Amino acid sequence: MRGRGGTAHLRRESVVLDRAGIRLLIPLDAIEAVDVARNKRPTVEIRLSSAADGAQAATVCAISSRSIEEVEAFANAVNAAIPQRDEAERRIDGAALVKAQERPSMPRTPRRPFLSTDEWWACSALTSLFALGLLLPAQTGDGHLAKLWAATFAGVVFGCAVARSTWRATVTWWLLHRYGMTTVATYADYVPGDDDNTPGIVVYEFTDTAGTTHEVRRSGARSAPDTIAISYDPARPDFAMGPGQPWVRTLILLIRLLVGVPTTLAMAAFLLWYFTTAVHA
Repeated sequence: MRGRGGTAHLRRESVVLDRAGIRLLIPLDAIEAVDVARNKRPTVEIRLSSAADGAQAATVCAISSRSIEEVEAFANAVNAAIPQRDEAERRIDGAALVKAQERPSMPRTPRRPFLSTDEWWACSALTSLFALGLLLPAQTGDGHLAKLWAATFAGVVFGCAVARSTWRATVTWWLLHRYGMTTVATYADYVPGDDDNTPGIVVYEFTDTAGTTHEVRRSGARSAPDTIAISYDPARPDFAMGPGQPWVRTLILLIRLLVGVPTTLAMAAFLLWYFTTAVHA
């Protein structure tokens, strides 16, 4: 659970709390119960068990969140995982089992440039194409043709994007069909949406044959499956990656082709007509 001032994760036999650079490892055996406090912000309160009879369990940490559903889901998950204790059993001093350690520093991800090299080339090519489309009719004084070009250039850009997407989907399908390897990607992280009604991004990780870890991002909820099957091209895992089921990849390709091929042909026909007309005007 990602809350205000920290995060909480249920991992196997313990709850991991990260707050202000400190990581608390709380075994499930040390937890008496997890309660939900409905204050201004819904809050998760973790109460530790006490060895003294009749002693009141102490709250070790509280993390608030904007989403009451997320808070309740986390509390229910932890309460369901807490081992059942018999009243006759000796009570456990939960505070003695909690371990505090400095939160491991995560390597800072290099900041992605505003535009990649390929995107800079694409923007330069589209800018040159737009300028050329305006200069040709300007030489002949045909203002109507120049206005038509300016008004329809957004459609040309859209057609180029569709053509690129169709080409990439086709190449990816071929690479995965010919060289693809299927593996299991595991749940690694979740990036919440801008608000409660916006789906977040689920991050999965898998390791290729060379031992390199790659990320797979999918739109979804925090309750996404722990594992998914994916296929990738060992020679180009960052480029060619898709669902593990062949029929899903084929269906996606067919949808892209049904939309992309007519759009690409229409754009190519318009460009051919426009520049032919502009040159011979």
